[in-house]
Amino acid sequence: MQAVTLSQKGLKSEKNEDACLVLNNKCLFVVADGVGGGPRGDFASRTLVDEIYRLCGLADRNNSIEKVLIQAIQNANKLIFDAAQAADLNGMATTLVCAVIKDKRIVVMHVGDSRAYRLRCGEIMALTKDHTKSVQRPDNQFKSVITNAVGIRSSIKIELNRFDWDAKDQLLLLSDGITDVLDDSVILSILNNAAASMADRIKRLVLESERQGGRDDKTVVLVYER
Repeated sequence: MQAVTLSQKGLKSEKNEDACLVLNNKCLFVVADGVGGGPRGDFASRTLVDEIYRLCGLADRNNSIEKVLIQAIQNANKLIFDAAQAADLNGMATTLVCAVIKDKRIVVMHVGDSRAYRLRCGEIMALTKDHTKSVQRPDNQFKSVITNAVGIRSSIKIELNRFDWDAKDQLLLLSDGITDVLDDSVILSILNNAAASMADRIKRLVLESERQGGRDDKTVVLVYER
């Protein structure tokens, strides 16, 4: 498997609160996004990614990577939740989307609104559904609020789904810094540009999201077979 990644700080925060991880030898790919507005979002996303790396990176071949991944997410949830009991860190959390590709299957796990897509034969298919709800603001406008995140509760509900995988497919993981401003058709048109390298395609995603006014941190992982 091959993967190209790009993570770029936006204008909303002092630090990039996104984090990502690629473990090619495990065919494991991760994007985490510290919950916007919460304190120390960068700590939350990095804690999650570090725990996944610690457990999954050293996992024995005889162990199921899926089970180890779930354990890593649960461990990180406890670490973040416990740390967030401090007054200055209350509300700290992170979203997560991760995928394992094995035996012509993709196992996708997600918590929150970071997304996974599969690109196949010039079409795009969402592999996740945002854990959000729409809330009316005092000015009668509506905003999307996350209903599930790693570290927000003492126990965590991880959504897990399985999909088929073909050698010509591409897997795309994104934080909401991109999906909040670019719809699926725009994402697809950029990634279908065969004249551009894979690295240039994800750079274009970030640039276009900025051009459209996106102020949040932006992270992309694009996976494809050699």
